[in-house]
Amino acid sequence: MFTAENTEGFSQKILDQMNAEVKEKMKKYDPKSKDYKKKLAEVEDEVFDDYCCNSFSPSMKF
Repeated sequence: MFTAENTEGFSQKILDQMNAEVKEKMKKYDPKSKDYKKKLAEVEDEVFDDYCCNSFSPSMKF
């Protein structure tokens, strides 16, 4: 989940859009699957990269 605490340079509106996109993409995966958390991380990375490359230039806080 994207929050102001783990990202930098995004408005709350954009964070909400990013989280909604992750949620939509994750609907096709079973939350009880052993690979669910791994897939979630992959989808979050994909969404983050898409938003950074196409619209913004913030960075994740590590």
